[in-house]
Amino acid sequence: MNEYLLLFHNTPGVLQTRKAMQASGVTFRVQDIPRQLRGGCGLCIRFHGHPGEENQWVIPGVTQAVYRCEGEAFIEML
Repeated sequence: MNEYLLLFHNTPGVLQTRKAMQASGVTFRVQDIPRQLRGGCGLCIRFHGHPGEENQWVIPGVTQAVYRCEGEAFIEML
């Protein structure tokens, strides 16, 4: 399993994705964006998933970027 970060253009996008993830029973946390990254609203969602599962949470026009977490490094996936 990998750890992923979802970044969003705005706060309603975080809320929309959070609601969908809660309904699906996914374990996640909403947090401030790490200092190394930049994002529109300053919040991100961090979760664990198998490769490819991160894409199911991408909402066009809402999700700004997807990163895979590698220790203190972040690999951009989208």
